[in-house]
Amino acid sequence: MNQNLKYYFSLARSKESQYKNILRDLKYFLKSLKVRDAIIALEDEYNLSAEEILKLDDFFSSYLAGIPFDYILNESEFMGNKFFVDPRVLIPRPETELIVEWTLELSLSKNSKIFEVGTGSGCIAISISLKKRDIKIIATDISDSALEVAQINKKLHNAENVTLVQSNWLACSVENSLDLVISNPPYIQPNDPHLEELHHEPLIALTSESGSQSFVQIASQAESSLKQGGKIIFEHGNSQAKEVSNILKNFGFKNIMTSKDFQGLDRYTYASK
Repeated sequence: MNQNLKYYFSLARSKESQYKNILRDLKYFLKSLKVRDAIIALEDEYNLSAEEILKLDDFFSSYLAGIPFDYILNESEFMGNKFFVDPRVLIPRPETELIVEWTLELSLSKNSKIFEVGTGSGCIAISISLKKRDIKIIATDISDSALEVAQINKKLHNAENVTLVQSNWLACSVENSLDLVISNPPYIQPNDPHLEELHHEPLIALTSESGSQSFVQIASQAESSLKQGGKIIFEHGNSQAKEVSNILKNFGFKNIMTSKDFQGLDRYTYASK
């Protein structure tokens, strides 16, 4: 059993050629164990407790097996806040923050009602709720397991204006009752080779039969659930903008626009009823 912190720094350095962020992530993990910054900075010959050794051994075992660091840490940052994550939900992506920012820029009156389809960890709905405490937000997911994680985050951030509901798309919504529908739904085709890179994340949150089927189902239900003038915002794959725009047009939506993500790729399409 290795009790010296220096051993783990040496181990991390020996793996840097294959895992370029391992040293950075080790330091962050040590902070989560409450190891003092000065000890971490000096890579001191600090004698670890038995519990710390077990946690560090687990860290390396998981990290070298390719488990995403956010899952190892059970934590992901989104909109400047920390959210609990584990393999029951997708890891929040930075580009999804733009959905929150656009929502906050909308002229939503007090008691407006927002409906998020496929909430996962709840990071979108909860991030909106932290800035808009007087707006009602319904966040749904078909996965009970995902909703368990969202409930943890709702409690963590005291997001009392968020209601979590197990539902298939907008099945639980009422006709002409919503001001805004937002969704980052599954949109990857099951045979997409990029899925191999994401095999640690839940497949149900990633794939759709045809890639676009999720958008068809959500747009169809949103058309009846939204109030006149209500809005819908989708996040989608960078090659799906035209297809998503056509889907929205076919269901009678107007003022359809597509925006780019941080990398200049078509990533979001929004429209009004």
